Amino acid sequence: METIKLIAMDMDGTLLLDGGKGIPADNITALHEAHQAGIHLALCSGRVPDDMGFYALDAGVPMHILALNGTCVMDGPLGSILRSDHVDDGAAQRITAIIREEPVHYGIFSDHELFISTPMSEQLLKMIFGDNILREGSRTRITFDPADIEELLARGVNKFMIFTDDDPDTLQALRERIEHDIPGVDVSSSWHNNLEVNASGANKGVALRALADALRIPLSQVMAIGDNDNDLPMLQAAGVSVAMGNASPGVAASADYITLPNHDCGVAAAIRAIALGKNIPDVRRLQ
Repeated sequence: METIKLIAMDMDGTLLLDGGKGIPADNITALHEAHQAGIHLALCSGRVPDDMGFYALDAGVPMHILALNGTCVMDGPLGSILRSDHVDDGAAQRITAIIREEPVHYGIFSDHELFISTPMSEQLLKMIFGDNILREGSRTRITFDPADIEELLARGVNKFMIFTDDDPDTLQALRERIEHDIPGVDVSSSWHNNLEVNASGANKGVALRALADALRIPLSQVMAIGDNDNDLPMLQAAGVSVAMGNASPGVAASADYITLPNHDCGVAAAIRAIALGKNIPDVRRLQ
């Protein structure tokens, strides 16, 4: 296997502990070990840009930020936006009309803006949309006012997130309707109770390829780690793909390796075993 020069990591269910407990200490230590070995690191998540940026700053190691499923790329934590990929205006209008008819909650994301359909407590807001979303210094503007939707749509939508309390049948029917009726979008999931909609061809894999190209790193020297189906384009783009021990069946079936679950610091194990060449028995080659 070639030397790994770039590692891209999903966050929820991958780098982070569940329940808003942040990056575990051993994962942070492994990130520093990789950085000291000259490896570039990238966070690649459906989260908003500045929420991700604070995680990188708190970890104390340089990381590239590929936010909103790779549709918003920043030049560094809390930095400037280098690229932003939007859903077609007509498609965004139609998706908004469809989801407003359904018994679901939803968020509409545009770079540093977020409309949320259901007013919620600060605790719930952080649990669903990120622990740092209300943190001082964040540029994320949050609104619950439906009157703001048209203005947000006019500026361009990076992502829709549709979620329920516990209604998989409604989500599946909505997924099938969007995929059938609205061309030019991709529908995926980052958690068991949500759907995420981005422009077709704007995903974590495309963002990772562009980053590797900008860094002049061949994809054969790129490792990606993820757990859910919105990570599949990233895993397919990377020369080395790693599924978390808690990964969905689709991710596990597509990956080259499987590591420990997120609550057992599977990212740290994968970095040490694959990128740093240490003997970690819990990381197994699948194909």
